[in-house]
Amino acid sequence: MSLTLMTLIFVLLLVAGMPVAFVMGFSASLYLLFSPQASFLDMAPQKLFAGMDSFILMCIPYFILAGEIMTRGKIADRIVDFSNLIVGRWRGGLAHVNVLASMLFAGITGVALGDIAALGSIFIPAMKKQGYDSSFAAAVTASSSIIGPIIPPSMIIVIYGAVTSVSIGALFAAAIVPGILMGLSQMLIVAFLARRRRYPKIQVSVTPSRLLLGAKDAFVPLMMPAIILFGILFGIFTPTEAAGVAVLYAFIVATFFYRALSLRDYGPIFRTAFFFSAKLLIIVGCGSILSWVFGIENVPEKVKTLFYSITHNRVILLMMINLFLILLGMWLDCSASIILFAPMLMPLAMEIGIDPVQFGVIMIVNLNIGLLTPPLAICLFAAADISRDPVIKVIIAVLPFLVACVVTLTLITYVPQFTMTLPRWLGLL
Repeated sequence: MSLTLMTLIFVLLLVAGMPVAFVMGFSASLYLLFSPQASFLDMAPQKLFAGMDSFILMCIPYFILAGEIMTRGKIADRIVDFSNLIVGRWRGGLAHVNVLASMLFAGITGVALGDIAALGSIFIPAMKKQGYDSSFAAAVTASSSIIGPIIPPSMIIVIYGAVTSVSIGALFAAAIVPGILMGLSQMLIVAFLARRRRYPKIQVSVTPSRLLLGAKDAFVPLMMPAIILFGILFGIFTPTEAAGVAVLYAFIVATFFYRALSLRDYGPIFRTAFFFSAKLLIIVGCGSILSWVFGIENVPEKVKTLFYSITHNRVILLMMINLFLILLGMWLDCSASIILFAPMLMPLAMEIGIDPVQFGVIMIVNLNIGLLTPPLAICLFAAADISRDPVIKVIIAVLPFLVACVVTLTLITYVPQFTMTLPRWLGLL
C-alpha cells in the first residue's frame, strides 16, 4: 500500500467521525498488512506498547487526577473571587475576571475543556445576567480556555517533550511568558470592546484587609502549580514525581483543608481521570505506530523537501509552518497532531535556526488556536452549549480574540526572546 493511499484512508476515516486513535491505528495497520515485509505487522503491538511505555508519560494520569480533584473541590470559586478583587472594577470587569481566572486556573487543570467546564458554568450565566451579549460571554470563555494548555503544567507540553525528547522543564519555562501574553492580549480586546459597548463594571469594595483575605483564599489552590513548576524547574522533582506530589496536595487541600470533598466523592473523580488518561494514552500508542510508518517511508525528509521546494526564506517558511499547524488544529486533536507531526517538522525547524524548545511552544500555541476554529472548534462548541447560542454567533464573536491570538503567535515565532529567555536564565538550556 502506498503512503498516498494510506493518507487518503486516514482522512476519509477522520471525516467519517471515527475516533482519532482508531483512525491512526487502523490506517497504519492497513499499510503494514500490505507491506512487502509481513514481519512489520507483527511489530505493531510492540510499537503500540512502546509508545505508551514512558516514565514521562506517567505524569499525565496524575496531572489529570490532580486537576479533577481541584475542579470538583470548588477551588475555581476562590480563584474567581480573587480575580474579581484585582480587575473587577474595570469597564467590562466580569469579562476581565473571566480571562484572569482562566490564566490562574490554567496551572491547575492544564486542559481547555476543563477550564470551560469549571469556569464557563460560572461566568457565562453571570455575564448574561449583567447585560453582556450572550455570544460575547461564550467567546470570552472559549478564547480564554485555550490559555490552559499553554501555561504549565500542561498535558500537551508533556506529550511534545515525550515524543521529541526535549526537556519538560525547559518547555514549561518557555511556555510561561507566551501564556501570559495570550491572556494579556485577550484582556486588551475585552477592554476595547467593553468601552465601545459600554459593558458594566463590577461594584467591588477593595480594602487592604479584603484584598489580603482574597489573596489568602487563592494562595492555597495556586500553590499547587507553584509547587509543580518550582520542583521541576529547579530539579527537585521529575515531571512524574511532581505530578504525584500535585495529587497528594490536591487531596489534602480539597478533603481536609477546605472539606469540599468526602471520600465517597472520589469514585466519580477517579472514573473521569481514568477515562481521560486512557483516551490520551491510546492516542499516544496508536500515534506511535503511525509515526513508525512515517519513519519507514522517510516522511520527515519528504516534508522538508516539499517546504524547500516552495522557498528557502526563513520568514516565509515559518509562516507556512504556522499556517499548516493552524489548519491541522482545525481538524485534528492536539495530542494526535503533536505525536504525528512534531517529529516530522522539528528537523525542518532546527535547520532554519529554531530551537526545539521554541518550536514546541510555537506548535502548542498553533494547535490551541485550532480549538477556536471550525470544524473541530471543541472549545467554541462547549461554550456555545453552555450559553445556548448558535455556534455561528459565537464564531463571529470570537474573531477579535482570534486576531489577538495570531498576534501573540507572530511575536513568539519571530522574537525568540519571548520563549527562550526564561529557560536560559534558569539554566535549563
